[in-house]
Amino acid sequence: MKGTTEPRGRTPGVDSARRALKILLLFSEERPGLSVEEIAQEVDISIPSAYRFLSLLREMELVEDNGDGTCSLSPRILLLARSAEKSLQIGKPLRPLIERLTRATGEAALVIQRVGDYATCVEICQTDNLIRLSFTPGQIMSLYRGAGPKVLLAAMGESWALRCFERLNPFPPQQEREAFLAEIAAITAQGWSKSAAEVDEGVWAVAAPIKIADKVVAALSVAGPQFRIDEQRADHILKEVLSSAAEASRTLTNRAG
Repeated sequence: MKGTTEPRGRTPGVDSARRALKILLLFSEERPGLSVEEIAQEVDISIPSAYRFLSLLREMELVEDNGDGTCSLSPRILLLARSAEKSLQIGKPLRPLIERLTRATGEAALVIQRVGDYATCVEICQTDNLIRLSFTPGQIMSLYRGAGPKVLLAAMGESWALRCFERLNPFPPQQEREAFLAEIAAITAQGWSKSAAEVDEGVWAVAAPIKIADKVVAALSVAGPQFRIDEQRADHILKEVLSSAAEASRTLTNRAG
């Protein structure tokens, strides 16, 4: 009998649609323009197939030719981006709160949300220190690395986490999967998570859940260089994060009500 950890299967009969979507997901801020050859190699299809998929995406006005042998996303994608942005508005009402949290801790404060099988930073307040975090709103992160993402993944439960691991490509290393699964109970019981050098080398972070009606909808995190955060500062930052996360939960619950 199949257990609850059975991985979600690939949707049958949609291979062509899957390849077209993979092509769209290849474009990024770092790679705004791609050639047919690059697309064919990345999606593992023939060049004639790549041309056919691009022809379809041009027909749907989702990509356009740049005139130099490459293509890029069309302005129509901005409509989808605006829709996604509206779904991530949870960070803006909390902006004053995270600014206060940054002042109270002397380190960057972030609001992180789960988007499918990943986490993303939706709001951040940086410090004036010379050494700052590289996080930016919209940045995609793994759910099993980093204090904030781990709070979000723990909230989904062990069975969901196991299915998530099965869906990820590349598949997470066994050591990292086991390490996270061992943390789930502690994160849930204590109501917070911490990490060191899990997302970026030399960066320490702590996070607590933000809830609406007892459902975790985001994580509030403070992160900074490990060399600046001794045990005493770490305890102070944890207390500030827990207090601010509780305030954020009340704020969002009242808005939802």
